[in-house]
Amino acid sequence: MKYTAGQAAKATGVATATITRALKSGRISGQKDDSGAWMIDPSELHRVFPPISQQGRETPNTQGHATDTTTHERGYEISALEREVQTLREALSDAREDRDKWRDMAERLSVAPPTSPTRKPNIWERIIGKG
Repeated sequence: MKYTAGQAAKATGVATATITRALKSGRISGQKDDSGAWMIDPSELHRVFPPISQQGRETPNTQGHATDTTTHERGYEISALEREVQTLREALSDAREDRDKWRDMAERLSVAPPTSPTRKPNIWERIIGKG
């Protein structure tokens, strides 16, 4: 059984807008049916948003508060951003290594003595043996 966006929001404890944003951004995949409603496979949904307990594991003090949902959602966003930061740091490190290699090569070429073009001896030099 596939979830609609509203059912997915209830199953995960996040807002419907969060589910639709995740669908539109590609974080989770889903298809629209003939009426235009999103249909989301449960395994795809719970890959990104873990299910909440049907028995109400929330305490009465925190039940239904937006901050709980926001904090839960932020945890996933923070971990995704941390992964992206790590990827960018690795890319920057690779770029710096490439830059340093190119700089070293340029310095070696600028210090190397210029090579004179090889000149073929003319006919007279070949005859008398000076070339």
